[in-house]
Amino acid sequence: MTHRYSHTSRTEAALAIFDIDTFWANSFADTGLNDLDYCDLFTQMWLKRDQLMPKTELYEMMPNISRRTSVKYVQRALERGLLEEHECEEDRRMRLVTLSADCAARVERWLDFTCQRFGPLAGEQ
Repeated sequence: MTHRYSHTSRTEAALAIFDIDTFWANSFADTGLNDLDYCDLFTQMWLKRDQLMPKTELYEMMPNISRRTSVKYVQRALERGLLEEHECEEDRRMRLVTLSADCAARVERWLDFTCQRFGPLAGEQ
């Protein structure tokens, strides 16, 4: 099913995307981790927030950068306290990672803003 949206609706959607990206950047500006690759990582981790995730699986959650760069990004997030690292009981070589409470709260504020910003556009065509 293909929907045709008006030029006005498309413009409003584009503006909403810019607003959402800006809100993300501002929400994480004090951490220095405010680019959209962190948005990909933290949002995917938030979706799996009830799980401890192997550190090596996090690299795939940033598909727009190289693995080498994603390793650096994950390490930076750990150093700045937005991710928390835990030992794995079954395999001491493996490191498990979760979002910190602060990071989860920032992501949730951003998701709330996203819902609010897109809300008025939901019924338009």
